[in-house]
Amino acid sequence: MGRSARQLPDGCSFHITLRCNSRAFLIARGVRRDLLLGVLHQAKKKFGFRLHGICLMANHLHLLLQPPQGRDLPRIMQWIGWYSAMALNRITGRCGHFWEARYFSTPIDPSDTRRVLATLRYIHANPKAAGVRKGFHDPYSNYGHYGRLEGDGLSEWHPAFLQLAPTLEGCARRYGSYCRHYRPRAKPARQSHWGSRLLRRDGGTGRKAAGRMGVAPGQQVLPWHGGGAEAPLPQEWQQLAERFRRTNGPRQNGLETSA
Repeated sequence: MGRSARQLPDGCSFHITLRCNSRAFLIARGVRRDLLLGVLHQAKKKFGFRLHGICLMANHLHLLLQPPQGRDLPRIMQWIGWYSAMALNRITGRCGHFWEARYFSTPIDPSDTRRVLATLRYIHANPKAAGVRKGFHDPYSNYGHYGRLEGDGLSEWHPAFLQLAPTLEGCARRYGSYCRHYRPRAKPARQSHWGSRLLRRDGGTGRKAAGRMGVAPGQQVLPWHGGGAEAPLPQEWQQLAERFRRTNGPRQNGLETSA
């Protein structure tokens, strides 16, 4: 049975979910998420889309983006998936598939402001719902861009956010209150079949074996010198990641523990 065709209406934002292959925790390290921020920055320059929501977790990522036209989304996501997989495989010493075969995308009409805000809140709540953070601020989520009204080098406020109040400060307060009322839904337990149990008994996901295989010959040259495990990122990408983390991460002032 073939895949269902994607809905690609013009003018919509798209909620994107992209998971690591086999749902392995392949982007748990900070340097790998820093690399993904650099890839998103390159993709924005290349394709000219708007990036409204970002959350990078240990084994998946969420984006809320608006392409210039709906039909541009597959090309944008193909480039992001291909380029990030090539770069991440290079610095981690892996080879083979990095992401799951297909990303999930849901179009959201700009007139449906309630759904836009609910999607933004769901994206920003991921670290808290997973127990990674007590509040919503996280170095790899752009909640701080909305709550602190600071630029992080990647994000743009969604028009639905700007309609919350007459002033930016009012929009931030109302969105912060809206997020504090979020209650995550319990996810159903994943069934464990005999094949999954056998794989776990035989050594799990096989990441150690993949690491020994090294870099596949013929991979495209990346925009920095050298290679191998956790190679330094380009200076531009490092500066972008530092700015993003500084803008969005928790701060030790005691005022943002619940937000």
